[in-house]
Amino acid sequence: MTQASYVQLSEGRQIGFQEYGDPDGKPVFFFHGWLGSRLDFAPNSEIATELGVRVISVDRPGCGASDFQRGRTLLGWTRDIAELADELGFERFAVCGHSFGGPFVAACAKELGDRITSASIVAGISPLSFKGATKGMMSMVRFILWVGGFAPQLLRPYVALMSKMIKSPGFSRKMVGSQLPDAELALLDSPRFEGFFEGLGEMTKNGSKGAYWDARVFMNKWGFDCSEIQIPVSLFYGTADKNVPIQMGEYYRDAIPGAKAIFYEDEGHFIMFTRAREILNSLI
Repeated sequence: MTQASYVQLSEGRQIGFQEYGDPDGKPVFFFHGWLGSRLDFAPNSEIATELGVRVISVDRPGCGASDFQRGRTLLGWTRDIAELADELGFERFAVCGHSFGGPFVAACAKELGDRITSASIVAGISPLSFKGATKGMMSMVRFILWVGGFAPQLLRPYVALMSKMIKSPGFSRKMVGSQLPDAELALLDSPRFEGFFEGLGEMTKNGSKGAYWDARVFMNKWGFDCSEIQIPVSLFYGTADKNVPIQMGEYYRDAIPGAKAIFYEDEGHFIMFTRAREILNSLI
């Protein structure tokens, strides 16, 4: 596992990130899922190199290599990304987010539209404000969202427990395997996917506060409406996703003007890896 890179933001916090792909390629910021980290993108590194994409995979505050920030918000994340882009010398850049990273893409598309060349939400969780939002979602994820919305303080012990358990290779493989439809089961034994399992637990290596606040940020008011996004966003979802059901992709498709959606029949939550080439091609 290679060491993270760091940038110190103007307010004094450090933000950690990992680079993948072509160092001279088109810049794409990647936002990981919940209980994930900057290392989540590792299985796609070779594909990014082939396509000429420079991926900057960023740890959110309190996660992995990034300093903790109490009271953070979705829109606050956009300021971190703008400052990180400035430090790296990017005037314009693309953004891509998987799972819990989806709302952070939406926030960047809303606030940084003039700097974003393209944006993709991959199996990204949506607001829960519409009827049937969680229909078909596995019970563990639905429980997390329910507790986060109505009794967020109860999330702390749950997140702390998950943070410890996910560091066990046996538990993490079993947990991921329970989420996979038949079309994705081969990922469990794929050498390419080993980097993903190695990175599980990185998010909480310094404790569970970052993961807790990640859930809080999503459950709090977003501070914007997706209908306010003024740039096209590409959406990728699997119809057999047990974590983020397809209606969440339909929500974004209907809410974001000009959004384009691709729904993969009988595929699940890990299309970020099984469909990486198509997703990265949408960003260049």
